[in-house]
Amino acid sequence: MKSFQTLPPSRPDRCFVHYGYAAALEWFQEREADGLLSINYATITYRCRTEIAKFSDTIFDADWKFPPTTSVNYEVSGHDGVFLIHSKDLDTYIEHYQPRCLRYSASSGKQYELEHVNFKGSKGSTFERVLIVPTGKIEQFISKSTLLESTTAAAFYVAVTRAKQSLAIVIDKPGNSKLPIWKP
Repeated sequence: MKSFQTLPPSRPDRCFVHYGYAAALEWFQEREADGLLSINYATITYRCRTEIAKFSDTIFDADWKFPPTTSVNYEVSGHDGVFLIHSKDLDTYIEHYQPRCLRYSASSGKQYELEHVNFKGSKGSTFERVLIVPTGKIEQFISKSTLLESTTAAAFYVAVTRAKQSLAIVIDKPGNSKLPIWKP
């Protein structure tokens, strides 16, 4: 089902439609299927290590059929990859690795006294290390493989792909997650 909003036309003979993330992709894929355009995906990342790129590939619903991302970041720093971190270990982790702390919005992550940047505010930035304070929906994605709604998935993807060498996500109940848990 397409999610769109019809906006008032500036001329009576035109109708403008605003598509959400998933509906916009669907719109382009339909036109590609009709031979009207060709979609070329950027599949190489120079920023994120392979572990981060692979994790970022899991964020969007597989039905969207995005091709896998290939990393050409081969740097080794001694703390590389994607990790889950228990809240009781947060201070030690931050002291040791000094990550940039990201959260979904100003209303999330308030339980931690951290200097946060909101996911969308981090777009375009690169940080050596990123620590994410997840929302409840992102925790369910990690612990139960629950699909994320497209807007949340897009914002989370932005946050995850800011990390160059390591990504840590604060979660006390990792559930069925296969991600390694960082311990001091």
